[in-house]
Amino acid sequence: MKTYYFPNSEHEEAFFGSDYPVCVDVEELRRLARGWGLTWEEMMEQVHEAGEDEIKEYGTYDAE
Repeated sequence: MKTYYFPNSEHEEAFFGSDYPVCVDVEELRRLARGWGLTWEEMMEQVHEAGEDEIKEYGTYDAE
């Protein structure tokens, strides 16, 4: 099963703003980290591996 990530509660607004939340794959996290000028370590401190409940509720996004 593929791993998806979701921001920790204190970072949800920064990740999504007014957009609908979604669980993202590791490639999308890398793209976001580059775009936001974060190191990989900084990005990983802001997210957690999405659980089954989060995946069911929010769905998933795979980077292209």
